[in-house]
Amino acid sequence: MRTIQSITFFALILLIPSLFSCDHGLDPEAESSLPGIDGTVTVVDDWTSDSAIRGIYVVVFKSIPQDSADAVNQFFSGAIKFVELTPPHESVYSYSFDLDPGTYQLVACIGVRGDLFFNVANWVLTGIYTVTNNPFDPSPVTISESERITNIDMMASVRYTLPLPF
Repeated sequence: MRTIQSITFFALILLIPSLFSCDHGLDPEAESSLPGIDGTVTVVDDWTSDSAIRGIYVVVFKSIPQDSADAVNQFFSGAIKFVELTPPHESVYSYSFDLDPGTYQLVACIGVRGDLFFNVANWVLTGIYTVTNNPFDPSPVTISESERITNIDMMASVRYTLPLPF
């Protein structure tokens, strides 16, 4: 009898903190308080059934890669962060990144031709974050401690892609 009471007591001790610590549960709309960026990607043209681009990603670069080998090295060193925009073939996407404080030189929307994301040869640039509205002038984003920057919005084209800057 004492064993059952002891088990029940310890179970309640473990359960009570979890009841009072949850504020949003698994709500995907709950805002993060971690440093990072949030934004939208608007696809400005219609996806066609014969589009070579099978999916698009938002990719955040600490520094603009010099070439595809540098991009691969940065990826495996953790200097590049990415998120797939789903479901495919939508016209507006929302995205969110938790990022370490620092300056990120390029926030880009990358289209992938085919199904192999990790083959940089399949990447095309569909859009970048820029405050000048010049698609060849990426705007760096600097995040300080506990700062979340919103409205890092981009326009993307799945028909008229841009050359990769590396």
